[in-house]
Amino acid sequence: MPLLTDYDWRTKYDPDDGPLIGQFYLTALACAQRYDRTTGYFSATALAIAARGIEGLVLNAGRVRMVVGCTLGPPEVQAIEQGQSLKDTVAGRLLAMPLVGNSQGEKEALELLAWMVAKGFLEIKVAVPCDENRNAVASNAIFHEKAGVIEDKTGAKLAFAGSINETAYGWQHNWESFHVFCDWDGGAKHVEAEERSFAQLWADKARRARVLDVPAAVREDLLRFLPGDDQEPERLKRARADGVPDEAPPPDRPDRPVAPQPVSADELRKQVWNIIWGAPRLPGGERIAEATSAVVPWPHQVRAFERMVGPWTQHNQPPRLLIADEVGLGKTVEAGLLLRHAWLSGRAKRILVLAPKAVMTQWQIELREKFNLNWPLYDGKALKWYPSPLMRGRAEREVSRDDWHREPCVIASSHLMRRRDRQRELLEAAEPWDLIVLDEAHHARRKSPGATREGPPNLLLQLMQKLSARTQALLLLTATPMQVHPVEVWDLLSLLAMPTAWSRGAFLEFFRKSGDGNPSPNDFEVLAALFRAAEAAFGPVPLDVAVRRTVGKSKLKAQKVLRALRDTAATPRRQLSAEERRSAVAIMRAHTPVAGLISRHTRDLLREYHRRGMIDSPIATRMVVDEFLDMTPAEANAYKTLEDYISTTYNNALQEQRSAVGFVMTTYRKRLASSFYALRRTLEERLSLVTGQASLPFDPLRTSEDAEDDEDDSGDQADDDVVAAQKAAALHLEESGDIEQLLARVRRLPVDSKANRLVEVLRALQAGSFHAMDHSLLPPYPQAIVFTQYTDTLDYLRDYLKTEGFSILCYSGRGGEWLQPDGRWKNLSREETKRRFRNGDAQVLVCTDAAAEGLNFQFCGALINFDAPWNPMRVEQRIGRVDRLGQRFERIAIVNLMYEGTVETDVYRALRARINLFTAVVGRLQPILSSMPQRIAEVALAGPDGRDQARAKLVAHLQHEAGAPPPESFDIDDAIESALEVGDRPPPPYGLEDLDRLLDHAKLLPPGCEAQRATGKDVFWIQPGAKQVAVTTDPEFFEENAESLEFWTPGSPAFPGPAADIAGAGGLTRLSELLRS
Repeated sequence: MPLLTDYDWRTKYDPDDGPLIGQFYLTALACAQRYDRTTGYFSATALAIAARGIEGLVLNAGRVRMVVGCTLGPPEVQAIEQGQSLKDTVAGRLLAMPLVGNSQGEKEALELLAWMVAKGFLEIKVAVPCDENRNAVASNAIFHEKAGVIEDKTGAKLAFAGSINETAYGWQHNWESFHVFCDWDGGAKHVEAEERSFAQLWADKARRARVLDVPAAVREDLLRFLPGDDQEPERLKRARADGVPDEAPPPDRPDRPVAPQPVSADELRKQVWNIIWGAPRLPGGERIAEATSAVVPWPHQVRAFERMVGPWTQHNQPPRLLIADEVGLGKTVEAGLLLRHAWLSGRAKRILVLAPKAVMTQWQIELREKFNLNWPLYDGKALKWYPSPLMRGRAEREVSRDDWHREPCVIASSHLMRRRDRQRELLEAAEPWDLIVLDEAHHARRKSPGATREGPPNLLLQLMQKLSARTQALLLLTATPMQVHPVEVWDLLSLLAMPTAWSRGAFLEFFRKSGDGNPSPNDFEVLAALFRAAEAAFGPVPLDVAVRRTVGKSKLKAQKVLRALRDTAATPRRQLSAEERRSAVAIMRAHTPVAGLISRHTRDLLREYHRRGMIDSPIATRMVVDEFLDMTPAEANAYKTLEDYISTTYNNALQEQRSAVGFVMTTYRKRLASSFYALRRTLEERLSLVTGQASLPFDPLRTSEDAEDDEDDSGDQADDDVVAAQKAAALHLEESGDIEQLLARVRRLPVDSKANRLVEVLRALQAGSFHAMDHSLLPPYPQAIVFTQYTDTLDYLRDYLKTEGFSILCYSGRGGEWLQPDGRWKNLSREETKRRFRNGDAQVLVCTDAAAEGLNFQFCGALINFDAPWNPMRVEQRIGRVDRLGQRFERIAIVNLMYEGTVETDVYRALRARINLFTAVVGRLQPILSSMPQRIAEVALAGPDGRDQARAKLVAHLQHEAGAPPPESFDIDDAIESALEVGDRPPPPYGLEDLDRLLDHAKLLPPGCEAQRATGKDVFWIQPGAKQVAVTTDPEFFEENAESLEFWTPGSPAFPGPAADIAGAGGLTRLSELLRS
């Protein structure tokens, strides 16, 4: 047995010189007879990390003592305060998150640890965070640094301590580093301090932690990983075979490969570029897409990406998946990672992204700025690339309907392409696609889904049903796959890879018959047959999922139930007890095509990630404050006059005229709900057209804003030209005298009451004197965002806030605008607007709905809704601009300003009281909200005599629907199991740091290319046939200067393309190894 004193230990270890298991753990633990270790979390990943190299100690017949952290949440602490024992609480907490090995490495580590516990080599205790009085407290972590003490047979001791990194995500994205102290080499005091600290923990004498033995049930949970038939663990078998303890290289003399023979610069250059373009095509190269992007994905995004790309790279199964993460959790990032990998690896050469017109530009910007994919938009007439520095002057190309789809990768409007006169281009003229992405997939639906007289698929769903067969991979994105009825979920899943047995009828019947947990014997057989079809299509249900769904969480019972469900004979199922039948139903509901074809993450899941230390940023809490304001008498009079005008004009119109008249009248009503000024500007436009003082066309910005909420009952949104036609058709039905009278009333109004209150709210938010609905004082917010639906209201607010002394930025369909110190407005780009607001150049950003798409403001903690759109989901989308991952404020203020006595206020008040609207993401309640525009319009158009009755009826219906259970006992979140752990991930063959170093190796750049470093972050790049351009490999620097820089990774027009012979790149080699040579 080697001794610790045989080696010259370094004072600090980090991964710069290679994996730490070889540098430190194998060698040190090969010398050990005692190992004391603290680890922060009771999870498979943390235990696997703590077990690195431990087999050497076992072969020495050594002993391990391990103290594992168990962090409690507020509910557990409250239970203890109410009398529940700490031991029972800890047992319940740990059992609620059973150990699951998500990788082969984790499974083998758990097997080894279980064997060590059973054989007496390992003792484990659990530590719970406490306050100074040793009362348990809620905490996110207990050990803020890793620590261990190792002793050999001579009594020599070594201690190590360093930054904690006990999650797979932390392992991947941060350096694990620690310092080492030896008691024979000047480090005795440090070693004694670590030993004393551990001894206090082990004896339960630490001030800030309570330590207790691992509960018996938790011990049993670990022991289920024991190898069968009294076998030794696999890691121990390999250690005996390999002789790890005697052959481990000393830290100061690590094994090194034989130095390669010198190669020419040309040959080395060829090898470098073969790795860059060839490695993404090889097994293990899928991480290059992530490593060369300008975004660091969160754990749930990594899981979604690996779920999609794993079968593609390992089994050549193109992904077909619906991503249904809640709003603001980064569905676009998950899709972008797949798109980048598909393009970079060559797995997809023809890619089509279909998105609503309003978010097409957002898609283009995010693909370029986060994933370095500058793909063109097709607007119906031309292909338009983002005008990055090297694309300026050639960023647009006119193209015919027969040619646009020949572009390999393109972003098109789903709204445009679903039209009957355009579908032929995709279904007949275009070659098949390798990958299609459909954003906002819930727009592909049918009329009156689930109703007795259900309608046919709308145009977009018809298009997708045909396109599904013309693409290998298909990705659907929507936060709300169910708008009204579960059949909408089936419609979307049937586009993917729905098992034949799961027909529309079978899908609906499954959830109906399993809804109460106690189906009849015949129904139970139907459910079991569908369960077997689901397992045949998506693989067997994981045992840990079955255990969690089994009453009592018994592994043996779960296995019995699974055997019964999988048996084609009915007898085993008839022999199940009532409790086992309930468990069987719960297991079956967890393994349906919903779970097999949908990837969904919620904020609650991310809060659990944070609690476990898997992500650093907390998930913000929304503090929603409703302010219902009384109108002044003059405002109330103008409001009532317009309501009467709307209902009278509509009801006096002929039946065939009512569609056009109704549209114009509801437009008046929506603009009135925004501001009196927006109504005034609309009336002025109408008057000038009615009297002939102006000619068509209408203001295109107003027309586009008016079209946003105008959907028919099949979910198809109106085109701008259809809206313009409706406006024109109604012109001759309005009298100029009536409009003039309305205008006169509106023009006489003083400053809008809501605008006055807006100023008061802004000042209170800035001063830290604003109170939440629970009367708690909110923190100061130096900046706030004010949202409105219309640019006319934005113009009114920006001028009024200017007079009140606020510094202002705006963003609308006109782009960005900044109020300069000299009082003039300066036009800004989107990126400049965001940069200036982030830098604090303005206290207030005033935005319209459509323009705000894609502008994310995690640094701003206050948002004010100046108006209330008829579709409350628009408010949810507004809130999503600030309630995002990485929000810096723990509590974000959401203030809603509305007038008393209006139908909008009635609706919002009813929904807030019933479903706590906007306090949390609306989830399954979105179907109710999406129907609001049509319902409110019906009230607005009602005659004066029936208006109050119509309002009361609407509120009553809302309250009833909000409290009703989901149809067909269908709850998408109940039907999906979301795993928490992220398994081990190999490092990518190269990343941004490698590419940055490559820029400094002139001889390795392609012929004719030259790089001159300007600063530490930007480089002047010259390539044949192109002008000099500034490039960077620093993602933060690129984010701040995206319009003036190219991101120097594959995909950029500044990045050298692949050579013709990259297919012969050979095995997977790390680029850093070549650069070091």
